[in-house]
Amino acid sequence: MHVLSRSVRITITVLVLAVPAGIRAGDALVLNRQAELFLHDNELIQEQSGLRLVPARLRRHAANPVLVIDRPWERQGILNYVTILHDEEEGLYRMWYQILRRAREGTNPSLCLYAQSRDGIRWEKPELGLVTFEGSSRNNILFLDPNKEPRGTPVYWVEKDYAEPDPQRRFKMLLNRWDFRGRGVGIGYSPDGIHWRFTSYVNRMGGFDAQNLFFWDDRIGLYTGYFRTHVLGKRAVGRGTSPDAFHWSAPVTVHRIGDSEPINWQIYGPGIFKYSRARHVYVMYMDGYEADSEIFRSQLGLSRDGIHFHRFSDGYFLDGTPGQWDAGSVRPVPAEAVVDGQMAVFYTASDHTLHDWEGTRGVGLALFQQGAFAGWRAQGNGTLLTRPLLAKRGDPSLFLNAEAEGGQIEVELLDADGKTLPGFSRADCQPVTENGSLLEVKWNGQGNLAPAVARGAFRIRLHLRDATIYGFRVIRPESAAVLF
Repeated sequence: MHVLSRSVRITITVLVLAVPAGIRAGDALVLNRQAELFLHDNELIQEQSGLRLVPARLRRHAANPVLVIDRPWERQGILNYVTILHDEEEGLYRMWYQILRRAREGTNPSLCLYAQSRDGIRWEKPELGLVTFEGSSRNNILFLDPNKEPRGTPVYWVEKDYAEPDPQRRFKMLLNRWDFRGRGVGIGYSPDGIHWRFTSYVNRMGGFDAQNLFFWDDRIGLYTGYFRTHVLGKRAVGRGTSPDAFHWSAPVTVHRIGDSEPINWQIYGPGIFKYSRARHVYVMYMDGYEADSEIFRSQLGLSRDGIHFHRFSDGYFLDGTPGQWDAGSVRPVPAEAVVDGQMAVFYTASDHTLHDWEGTRGVGLALFQQGAFAGWRAQGNGTLLTRPLLAKRGDPSLFLNAEAEGGQIEVELLDADGKTLPGFSRADCQPVTENGSLLEVKWNGQGNLAPAVARGAFRIRLHLRDATIYGFRVIRPESAAVLF
């Protein structure tokens, strides 16, 4: 217990935003500097017409596969789960990947290996000197299975905790552990992501036999973890929370296969992360698993709270490419990463099923526009009107996250009563005709929204023709390129 030895005076400053007459405080959304994404729901939308919801469109990188299994110690088994961290502080992309060895007397001993990259495309496997393989430590092996008696797949997930006051615990690892009580998950710590030490006991008991993961959730002020659970004999996604990434609440199932979905289709792993560049966006790269064929394909899910997910169950987010190295199974890595200014989706893949010991395995890379997880598409003409918004006074501009190449988007601003604001009409607007996540809107050659935001609550009406809108941002132009 910590006791204060002297009195402390606490001063609290309360910022009050004036809300115009006719607008209830709960009706207007107060904008901050983060992006606002429309996603799948009506959180930001008051009305829309002529639009349909479309998920992200990925393109594979020409350099694929960006990492292959080509070292003697890697060929002792198969590439299994992968964790990737875009470490912007160090200017590195870091990868922890698991080589699962063939079963021996009912066990699957494994190796945890490390690779890194400066650009996310060209990866190196440094000689770490930590583990001896066939008489030499000149390899990229971090450690062997930390369980005293391996009885399954440890499966690793790594986070870098920038707010951790203990530098020896800067990197945290969640992994499957076994102790005298049975199975569950445990925690490991590292100062650099290379040298690891592990707790001796299971932190949370349970049969979480998949890539369980966790992250600091700034929306609720807790660590959030996603674990494999089961509902009626089928795999599902459970959610637990923790104040310290050590003591975890019991996971509660938050997502499962729907009753109308194919009977052989299952969720294999949760694949969830919180997108930091927008307000309240949780993304699911779900591992989809066809039980009959043992083929892995992925589906995209989105949420505002990390509990209620909308999953695009009528198509695949990422699946195999016929005739290529990833023609069999594909499993995306749920990580927020940016490569060449695009959202990067790294994935493990094979030309066989992922449970097959034969075939080619590697790590691939697919890209799509930043923040373009799901958008509203006009095939022809359509409109979208936002709910009332309140923005910080100053000299901000409106930036769109959109795809308008080959079409156009025109924008008008309305007041709280639905009247067009002078100088911000559709006729005054210079049409947006490009693709990008930060497209500035201008009226009569000017983008400054000061006259609009000074009046109080306002709405944005978008007129789309053969275009897709993903979201928007109200921010000063000089800040737009450097924040988030």
